[in-house]
Amino acid sequence: MISKNRKGPAFMIAASICWSFGGICIKLVPWGAMSIIGIRALLAAAVFSIYRKSVKAEFTPGNILAALCLSGTTILFVFANKLTSAAAAILLQFSAPIFIIILQLLLYRQKPRLSGIFAVSFTLIGMLLFFADRLDEGGMLGNILAIISGLTFAGVFVCNKRPDVKTEQSLYIGFLINFIAGFPFFFFQAAADPAAFTGDPTAWGAASFMGVVQVGVAYMFFSKGIKGTSALLACLITAVEPVLNPLWVALATGEIPGKYAIIGGMIIVVTVVLYNIWVERRPDTGEAET
Repeated sequence: MISKNRKGPAFMIAASICWSFGGICIKLVPWGAMSIIGIRALLAAAVFSIYRKSVKAEFTPGNILAALCLSGTTILFVFANKLTSAAAAILLQFSAPIFIIILQLLLYRQKPRLSGIFAVSFTLIGMLLFFADRLDEGGMLGNILAIISGLTFAGVFVCNKRPDVKTEQSLYIGFLINFIAGFPFFFFQAAADPAAFTGDPTAWGAASFMGVVQVGVAYMFFSKGIKGTSALLACLITAVEPVLNPLWVALATGEIPGKYAIIGGMIIVVTVVLYNIWVERRPDTGEAET
């Protein structure tokens, strides 16, 4: 049995594992980015409707704000990948833990603890090593969009800790926003090139997996995990995602990560585990729930 204090991080790890399949699945879907976003969001919304046993959405200010952060993160990150290298995009997006510290300081006057600063620092070092072999100069606009997606990604964690936000509702609304934004692109692309959508069962299988598992089930775990995990720890745990992403690619294609990537991945995993243990053993610090 998993103890109560460990359930939140365990759910966040499960969410990160689901998210990590996004890279290899996108390689199997030859559609436009917004088309993928639209279909993926539609399927994720359907999964959440079944999970919540309702199609209703509560459009409260807090839920809408959290939903916009989720939608913005998804769309900005997709376009960042189009305008800069994938490695640069995910590395810059992982400025999110820094933004969490800044947002909590500005909005809630919550000063960062030394343990959190150390955890963020070592995780960022691990990320730098992890992508050292694949970083290039990239496009400036793409890099900027990736950094902004880091800010909105931080907003997903911070907003979903607000007392006036219902996580399941905010995520569901975020899926609806992405569906509305992406489906027109899917419709027009399908009309222009029907064969690309009707004659590729592999693409539909990968797209369906992304919508149901990589997004839908992942955010079901997220909605459970964020309730019992601090915003900072939850975000640090998501560093497991870019570590696992190339692992699935390696298993599928035989492409082995470089030595710096392996060292960086080990630093990330060890840092997240040690910080989680630190938070669990010191509940009086307030880091477990804030």
